[in-house]
Amino acid sequence: MHRIRSLVKKHESYREDGINLMASENYLSPQVREALSSDLAGRYLSDYYGGSSYAREIVDRTEELFRELFDVKHAIVEPLSGNICDLAVLFAFSEHNDKVAMLPYTAGGYPLGLEKFGRQRISLPNIKNTFEIDLSGSEKLYAEHEISLTILGASYIPFPHPVEEFRTMVDENSPYGIMVYDGSHVLGLLACGEFQSPLDEGAEVIIGSTHKSFYGPQGGVILTNSDEHHDRLREFMDVDTDTGIGLVDNPHVNRIAALGIAAEEMLEDQGYGKRVITNARDLATALQELGVPVKFAERGFTGSHQVFLDVTPEDALRLCHLLEKEGIFIDTTGRMGTAEVTHRGITDMDDIANRIAEHYTRL
Repeated sequence: MHRIRSLVKKHESYREDGINLMASENYLSPQVREALSSDLAGRYLSDYYGGSSYAREIVDRTEELFRELFDVKHAIVEPLSGNICDLAVLFAFSEHNDKVAMLPYTAGGYPLGLEKFGRQRISLPNIKNTFEIDLSGSEKLYAEHEISLTILGASYIPFPHPVEEFRTMVDENSPYGIMVYDGSHVLGLLACGEFQSPLDEGAEVIIGSTHKSFYGPQGGVILTNSDEHHDRLREFMDVDTDTGIGLVDNPHVNRIAALGIAAEEMLEDQGYGKRVITNARDLATALQELGVPVKFAERGFTGSHQVFLDVTPEDALRLCHLLEKEGIFIDTTGRMGTAEVTHRGITDMDDIANRIAEHYTRL
């Protein structure tokens, strides 16, 4: 009896005592967790249901907070995940058999099954071992193909995307094409005015998951300054019995409340993004000095929350499992992130680097 409750408690103790360097995760504050487990977790949003007035106010206030946080005209917080955000822009801005440009999974791109939805994937070329988009190769692609939708996003993103250059390529070759910036990994940095400013640089829409460098619950958000794009995307988010349900029928108001609280916390702590990047560079520097090879030393290691070890795939896998036994969590690829440790107030990257280096010598 109560086996799941026991496992949950073990998990919480295990993770609470550990050092989480997963680039895809973050720590939720007690206030955010409280909202997730509140009565809202079992309630609906629609005014079809009595008793939902506060739920609707929560959603409106959370959207207002995101407009303020990102200095943007429109914010949509109903998406249940970053994947739903991808599908929303896919359906809103492309048709069957249209060509959609994205980075391939082998280069850290999001492995969205475009073909499952009747779209054609155009894989953006990348520079080997750098995770950067090959602009010269991309120019050839845009000259050869009429691309309806470009989604600039990557799981491996130590440095900003060339948004301005892509805006020029889209305008010159696909005048009706839409450019979307997938900020899933760097959303918390963007919220603090760090890393880059995609909408100012030429992207028309920002999408992203809300639980990586942004320290909210798992979910998604869509941001844009375009009235037209906002209205089109809303068609896939809002419940409309006349046209039928799109991608979300119940947006989970407890999640949105938790997201709003996280936004309030970030508005009060705009230095968070800079601290995350500083910690990432400090961790990378300390590791390199201890003999643990780190990529991109010539460029200051990173401009985001992500740090990449320069080791073989086999060593990365072994190191991940060695560290896991000691309560330090990294990717099996040798990727690390400093968002969670920064959010939890940890500033001593030297101590973390020493512990990692100790296990690296055992490989």
